[in-house]
Amino acid sequence: MNVDEYQRMYELEGSYWWFQGRLDIIKSVLSAYLPKPPRPGHVLDVGCGTGLMLEEFRRWRPLGLDYSPHALAYSHERGIKRLCRGDVTRLPLATGSMDLIFAFDVMEHIDRHDLMIREFRRVLAPGGCLMATVPAHPSLWSDHDVALHHYRRYTRASLRKLLRHGGFQPVKFSYAVSATYPGVVAFRKLQNLRKSLNGGAKREAKAHLVMLPKPVNAALKGVLSVEAALLRHMDLPFGLSLVTLARKVD
Repeated sequence: MNVDEYQRMYELEGSYWWFQGRLDIIKSVLSAYLPKPPRPGHVLDVGCGTGLMLEEFRRWRPLGLDYSPHALAYSHERGIKRLCRGDVTRLPLATGSMDLIFAFDVMEHIDRHDLMIREFRRVLAPGGCLMATVPAHPSLWSDHDVALHHYRRYTRASLRKLLRHGGFQPVKFSYAVSATYPGVVAFRKLQNLRKSLNGGAKREAKAHLVMLPKPVNAALKGVLSVEAALLRHMDLPFGLSLVTLARKVD
């Protein structure tokens, strides 16, 4: 990920609708579908970024792992101490040492995501779970993905296949961030049209974290809170993300 994107994330995570809405969704799914609470100190946040999830789930004493020293520095600024730098395809952890792994918008950053999933299975204890989110719909590929150094966006089928081959069985599997899906589809089509009219001229890729008026930002956060509540009882048929809680198959 471009270095300046970490600064933007660190500044926006506490208030921006996307980060806060995704957090509500994650908390809702965990509270409804996690078979049992993990043992404190046996939770791993892979690709912990600037530390939002480490701070939110501090009661579980999670270990934050990231390959970027810039990300780890921002997490440290939050006062988080349990941090390590490592490669997700060769985790520096003992086999069976974790009860729960977080991988929030991480898999798309890894070329050999199959090796990463196998490592997740290795370090999880029997009955352990993986909680993950990924960007959905390859057709929505844009400069946003380029700026964040993504390798792919996922379909339902491709994510299910990755989990199944890696030794995981989904407990919860759904689209998420559905309310904004039509608007983002329209936005991406307009982007592509503009590129076409400009002869495909290249420009520096940046993540699409558009600053919004406070009432609009609050409204979008509220909509995602409703989605979070719905996900406790049902799966959503479309959305910008896929969310899953998957159990290690012993």
